[in-house]
Amino acid sequence: DENSGLEVISLGECARLLESNEVGRIALSTDAGPRIYPVNYHWDGEAIVFRTTAGSAIAAGEGRDCAFEIDGSELRVRRGWSVIALGVPKLVDPESSPETIKRLERLALYPWTEARKDLWLRLVPAPLSGRRTLGPNSNGR
Repeated sequence: DENSGLEVISLGECARLLESNEVGRIALSTDAGPRIYPVNYHWDGEAIVFRTTAGSAIAAGEGRDCAFEIDGSELRVRRGWSVIALGVPKLVDPESSPETIKRLERLALYPWTEARKDLWLRLVPAPLSGRRTLGPNSNGR
């Protein structure tokens, strides 16, 4: 909306931004309240895929509503963008989905820590949305 200084990012552009980035944040509701965790991820064309460890807070969020977000900014010109995916992360079961696991392993999605992350989660966005700030001079000011 021109008056708000924001523009809606198309679904195609949201997918392109997801594809061109690799770090995001997942927001989960936990027994201790809402929590946000950084994760490295891969966009596989229809879902956000990330790895975690059994017993982790992220693994405990499997099957619960969550939000996933990536963003970027140009601080000098006060512009930025954000893509948000809402949905329910699902565990990929290696026994019932061995072909999916093989395909995911080819994505070269490796943990950034020494922790072993053997679980794969997929989040199919429902919905996927994005917005971009137009900057301080977008309304002729």
